[in-house]
Amino acid sequence: MNNYNKANKKRELLQIETAAFLMTIKGKPAHPKAGILKPANLKEQAEVDLSLYAIDHGKVTLKYYDREKDQLIKAKSKTLTINPIFFEYQDYDIYIESKIDNQSDKKIEFDHINQEIREAVTPPQKSSKNLYGSINFKSDIGYSDLILQNGGKTIASLKLEVFPSKIDYQEDYNQLLQEVNEEVYNLAYDFLKKTYQKTHPKESDSTTDAEFYTILKTIFSDLIKAFQRIKNYPHHRLVKKEKVKPASRVKDFNRQSIKWINKNSQHYDKELELPRKLLTVEKRTSFNTFENKFIRWIFTQLNKRLNRFSDRYKSMQRDTDERLLAELKSMQRKLEYNLKQSFLAGVGELTKLDSITLVLQMAPGYRELYKYYLMLLKGLSLQGKVFNLSLKELWELYEYWAYLKLNRLIRDNDRYKMIKHNLIDLDYSGINVTLSKGNQAEVGYENIKTGEKFTLSYNKMVARSLTTGQKPDNVLTLNKENSDVEYHFVFDAKYRLNPGNGGQDNNIPGPEEETINTMHRYRDAIISELKSDNKNSTFKSQAKPNRAVVGAYVLFPYDDEEKYKDHQFYKSIDKINVGAFPFLPNHTELVSDFLEELIEESALTNYERNILPAGTDRYQQEIDFKENVIIGSLSGNNPITDNIITENKFSKFLDYCLAENVFYIKYNHKLLTENLAYIGFYQSAKYFPDSAGLHYYGKIKKIDIKTTSEVYSSLKIPGEVAETQYLAFEVQGWKQLKPPIKAEGYGIMGNYIYTNDMLLRRAKTLPELSIKSLEEWRIWLELKRLKEEITVQLETDNINKINKETRLKGFSNQDLKIQLTEGNLKITALETGEFISENNIQEFIANPRRVLKQIY
Repeated sequence: MNNYNKANKKRELLQIETAAFLMTIKGKPAHPKAGILKPANLKEQAEVDLSLYAIDHGKVTLKYYDREKDQLIKAKSKTLTINPIFFEYQDYDIYIESKIDNQSDKKIEFDHINQEIREAVTPPQKSSKNLYGSINFKSDIGYSDLILQNGGKTIASLKLEVFPSKIDYQEDYNQLLQEVNEEVYNLAYDFLKKTYQKTHPKESDSTTDAEFYTILKTIFSDLIKAFQRIKNYPHHRLVKKEKVKPASRVKDFNRQSIKWINKNSQHYDKELELPRKLLTVEKRTSFNTFENKFIRWIFTQLNKRLNRFSDRYKSMQRDTDERLLAELKSMQRKLEYNLKQSFLAGVGELTKLDSITLVLQMAPGYRELYKYYLMLLKGLSLQGKVFNLSLKELWELYEYWAYLKLNRLIRDNDRYKMIKHNLIDLDYSGINVTLSKGNQAEVGYENIKTGEKFTLSYNKMVARSLTTGQKPDNVLTLNKENSDVEYHFVFDAKYRLNPGNGGQDNNIPGPEEETINTMHRYRDAIISELKSDNKNSTFKSQAKPNRAVVGAYVLFPYDDEEKYKDHQFYKSIDKINVGAFPFLPNHTELVSDFLEELIEESALTNYERNILPAGTDRYQQEIDFKENVIIGSLSGNNPITDNIITENKFSKFLDYCLAENVFYIKYNHKLLTENLAYIGFYQSAKYFPDSAGLHYYGKIKKIDIKTTSEVYSSLKIPGEVAETQYLAFEVQGWKQLKPPIKAEGYGIMGNYIYTNDMLLRRAKTLPELSIKSLEEWRIWLELKRLKEEITVQLETDNINKINKETRLKGFSNQDLKIQLTEGNLKITALETGEFISENNIQEFIANPRRVLKQIY
């Protein structure tokens, strides 16, 4: 049937009728999404197997839904291979009509290994002999046994096969399982789920409790039967024991007895010429053999393992199945009984495991027990038909596989090497193996060419949120060359699929929209708090929130990568770095290429993937407090004014600097190592009373070392001078500040001070150039918005003199004095010194308006 609209209507899928019962299962014949995603795969086959036991079922009729004919078809056998009719996340109604005599107390009961399904099918009323219920396999994939019992005995077992809806069962699902188990053996296994897979034993260093119980439950009955055979004919040996007895009670007299009496003549009666006592050697049967010690040790270890298993099961975060606990207790009782009430009670402890004897290999009972012991040592492989083992739900398997596959894609690229060799950290604390979550679940790599380090972490909070916790599945963290910033990229595995029918993407399947919204949330909500290490700041180091995630992407199950390139959520990756990638076994090319792109590109390109708020460029300039500007003093320490004594020498030097695009500062080697971009010079009020302040600045072109004589020679100034070295700063051209930065009664002490280009362009007074941090700048900026004259107060030992070490002390206006003390703003009255208020600097920056309103 190619018309998958019929899949939305429930049909009778299976019907079984015998002399004992009539069983009907109704549901949708195909998963609605599976039908839309791809045409019906008529070659795909599911297994259905009916087994009947215990009672006479008479004539048996098995019917199944035929997809092509859209109706029930009578089966020719109780074992079928048909098109899949059972899928994940679908409801199936089960109706069971009992045909057993109403007078019988032994009603038909429904049973299943999973408690949730077992309890879903029950009688509508206590007196009813019929059963009804609805089951849902959720995302459990594989085989499931529906069992009917009568009087505690199984009378019928129906094995179904449940298929996934979003991936190919025969190819993608089985390969996904294989790849998970190849990376981490037994990671795919779970316990008492709604479905199972057929497995067989394999060699393993560490088996989980789920594997142990699966094997033990299957073989336990046979194990006890094997021991019953041993109890009938236990292995034993004859033990000789020497005893001294009265001669009249000694039956056997041998050479050893003669030797003993010769050495112990006091026990010989010389008058009677007969011994009063003699040594005899008695033989008795002993079960204290290595083989029996080995059996006792096996039973003891099984009992301990069952105890541990029971404790772990009770501590699991799921409903406790009392029937399972009763089964565990029953096994323990049988083991304990045989340990205490059989010949094993007199057997000693096993001190070491010797080489396996012929008795264990060949003797009846012993060889079977030894075989079962070897089985219990083994793990299980996802092949074969010996044991039935539950697997993790498909959404969880997909999540695990995605993390392991991302690591494999990186490892298989010869450009990168793994430097943290423990691939993943595993949690063995429960019944099953799980991936550890948190700081340990991280794999470290190195880019061989660049030496850059990067990590891939699983379910780790890379940075915290100030609102609610955010833990994406997989986070790629890149540390780039020449950058002290980490770039985080989220890859979140979601086993969800939107078929795209009727949408705006030309019916191309893609992720669910809400998963894309989750990616937006990850990018905006996950923040890091980077602490300032600016030693020049007046305030204590404060933490500032920063967006930690550059891009976030959904990984979802879809196999047509080429077709998906036209989807809006793929195109959005280049535009806003939020989107989705199809990701399945054999369909990983888009993700693989993108991973390499992220790892290989520069830090600047990584950064430019950010979506930045409007005004970022200008704001970035304003908060950049790198001291890349040097302000020299025109008042002295230059080759002309130091050696020429004239009244207008400072004016002449100013004219010379402006004409030659140069400025001189006495030689200091440190200045050659500073990352200086601009230079300006200050005209002191003493020598420039009408134009004191900072009028000119220029972009540094180059810095040369000049002596005084070299400068005088180039200027053709005759005469001998005191030889001194200077740094000649050549600029591309002088620019005039309009308005100039006023002196405000301050001067520069020494040769120079530092500032930055943003302050140089925005400051109005010389003291403002002493602002050293963003916090100080923000306070000054907000205070200036009051439209009142705000002046800067400096910490300086020399009144009205500024040097390169001068720090900001606070601000003031006509009425208030605002001091900066240990991260707080302390406000007092300017004239009286009366305390007004004190506020935390971070509170001020977070909401300056509210604080300023309180102050005024």
